Amino acid sequence: MRSTAKLLVLLKTGYQRILKDNLVGIYLHGSFVLGSFNEAISDLDYLVVTYKPLSLVEKEKLMKYTIDNLWSVAPAKGLEFHVVLLENTLNFNEPVPFELHFSQQHYEAYLDDPKGYVNKMHGSDPDLTAHLMIVTKVGKVLIGKSIKKVFCQIPSSAYWNSILYDISSAKSMIVEHPMYTTLNLCRALVYKKESVIDSKLSGGQWGLKKLPARYRKIVKKALVEYTSSGMTKKCKEKYDELVLIEFAEYMLNKINE
Repeated sequence: MRSTAKLLVLLKTGYQRILKDNLVGIYLHGSFVLGSFNEAISDLDYLVVTYKPLSLVEKEKLMKYTIDNLWSVAPAKGLEFHVVLLENTLNFNEPVPFELHFSQQHYEAYLDDPKGYVNKMHGSDPDLTAHLMIVTKVGKVLIGKSIKKVFCQIPSSAYWNSILYDISSAKSMIVEHPMYTTLNLCRALVYKKESVIDSKLSGGQWGLKKLPARYRKIVKKALVEYTSSGMTKKCKEKYDELVLIEFAEYMLNKINE
């Protein structure tokens, strides 16, 4: 965890230097706070809350600092963050607006056109509802005001809608991203059955005990991949695509019934 500790220090000091008095705080969520963080396959998820809208200069400085100073010490899947206004964390409305967003998925787009990226990357994101819920339940303050002073409570119905949105394309995504989608479906069903906010790791562990025997091999393989460096012999074995699709259909039926 040495590189992660260095990353957190650089994240805190760098963003504070750029945003100055506009920074309310930086709040960690995702696998890092849910107890399933693995530098070999995870990303670091965080929310940046500001008092007022970001200027173009602030956006450019944040992105440049993120790429130049944080990316080299980030976990394997990189970083994912949203910048959100305090007024939108104190008062919940769907979909949640954001000032700036970045993840590994957007890395090439940013490098191709940095100015164009920061100009266009603002709007709203249904995934933010889930991020906000996790922050309010188990999030950690990296710097700034306490979570209770910054975030309102998120309705469970809104969180459930965010989950449904996230898994809506699972039947097609599971072939391309079998490990992630398999475990994501498991934790979605955990919430449906038990109203528990789980990590992908604990969701998969629940699936090993509760799901039909036919699907436990898939879940076990996904867990092995999730908890390893991704380079073991077992992880290199291919998933059965037909069984993956069948599994996704089964899980979506159970989640939506």
